[in-house]
Amino acid sequence: LAMLAERDAKITLFHKEKYHLLRLTLDGTEAVSEKFTDPTEAEQAAVMCKGAAVTCTSVTKEQKKEQPPKLYDLTTLQREANRLFGYTAKQTLDYAQSLYEKKLLTYPRTDSRYLTSDMAETASCVIHLAAKLPPFDGCTNFFPLVEAMISDKDVSDHHAIIPTMEIEKADIKGLPLGERNLFLLVCCKLLCASAEPYVYETVTATFDCCGHSFTAKGKRVLAEGWREIDRIFRAFLKEKPADGDGSTLPDFTEGQTFDGAEVAVTEHFTQPPKPYTEDTLLSAMENAGKDGIPDEAERKGLGTPATRAAIIEKLVAAGFVERRGKSLIPTKTGINLVTVLPEPLTSPMLTAEWEQKLTEIAKGGADPDTFMDGIRTMVQEIVSTYSCISEDGKKLFAPEKEVIGTCPRCGQPVYEGKKNFACSDRSCGFVLWKNDRFWTSRKKELTKKMATDLLKKGRTNVKGMWSEKKQAAYDAAVILDDTGGKYINFKLEFPKRKEGVNGRK
Repeated sequence: LAMLAERDAKITLFHKEKYHLLRLTLDGTEAVSEKFTDPTEAEQAAVMCKGAAVTCTSVTKEQKKEQPPKLYDLTTLQREANRLFGYTAKQTLDYAQSLYEKKLLTYPRTDSRYLTSDMAETASCVIHLAAKLPPFDGCTNFFPLVEAMISDKDVSDHHAIIPTMEIEKADIKGLPLGERNLFLLVCCKLLCASAEPYVYETVTATFDCCGHSFTAKGKRVLAEGWREIDRIFRAFLKEKPADGDGSTLPDFTEGQTFDGAEVAVTEHFTQPPKPYTEDTLLSAMENAGKDGIPDEAERKGLGTPATRAAIIEKLVAAGFVERRGKSLIPTKTGINLVTVLPEPLTSPMLTAEWEQKLTEIAKGGADPDTFMDGIRTMVQEIVSTYSCISEDGKKLFAPEKEVIGTCPRCGQPVYEGKKNFACSDRSCGFVLWKNDRFWTSRKKELTKKMATDLLKKGRTNVKGMWSEKKQAAYDAAVILDDTGGKYINFKLEFPKRKEGVNGRK
């Protein structure tokens, strides 16, 4: 909740700044300048460069290799399912659990992304079975490499999530949509993890025009490798590729010159940080406070793969966080809660320290009684230091009152309370009581609409008021008759009867 509130504050306090770029067109390729914060300076540079000679000052080529991704643990599965399908962390866990119970997936509550050496043969069989499923049956020249996904030292309680051998006889098309999507996502990751690396070449060309530097970047794919499987799966889902291959640059050479440069100025704005989604929040929870935690600590971050979904759901259910599309936004109550909580309780370091000490106790290197004594002492200190919320803190949680009109005495707003409609200025004293004897004796209660009419028009029409004297109901207009005293008076005005043809009423 503190992480969400901090991000929300950064977004709220963000001030966008305008900047300009010069864009140079050469042989159908666009080269871009550095940022200009002064628009006049950008326009002057554009005038200078228009039609001038351009020189290529450098061309840099670099071959890069992207290794296949690792298999899924629960957190990465939840993150990608949120990014691709918009599933919440809890939905993904529920789908994965159902697939596990149907014996189609291995145990989902894992924090490992590797398999153990005794699984090599099984993994190889499962890979070949997954490669026969549509849409993966469209992959060409596929020779799986199982070795890359094996690491005994990186598997703690449970290995990575992969499909099981049941894949051979399962009716994948018959699965509910959520389960089917998740199952194919796990199959895709398994195939990608066992494929060849993705190899490409980046090209960066720099140009000079009238003393201003411009840069053009391009990319050339040398071997598609695992990205071919990812691309086929995304096309099947009608999703855009994860990373565009970029445009291929012409063969620029250092010292090459161009005449008559075409230059355009474009306007841009700096962007605020983005709200957390379940994908980015799960990642932030996993990495929370890692910088200050020793490398040998067994567990880092907030929660475990099995509990992070429940933590998010609890915040939503309690009304501290709300979902807006894929974004998770702290509510006013959530932000207020973080504001009044003691700092140790909103820091991931407290969790990290406890986890570290528990690990030492498990290894016999620390005393559990000493640990519990420390917990008790900390709780006592927090309770005594923060025994009550300050008056300012209480105001944060005061229910928001609805303005229903303007006070006829002082012009301040009139709010609805549980028992009355009162002026916001307490010294004024204007108040309309819902259970005023004027209303109760007539078997009526002053409603919000009636109070609004009284404040706006000075009168309200009321049907079915009871007359004790006549033992009958009647309709009348109630007129506000405020003489400035402690209690407000009311007058009744009855509708006039229509006259008959002969003049008698």
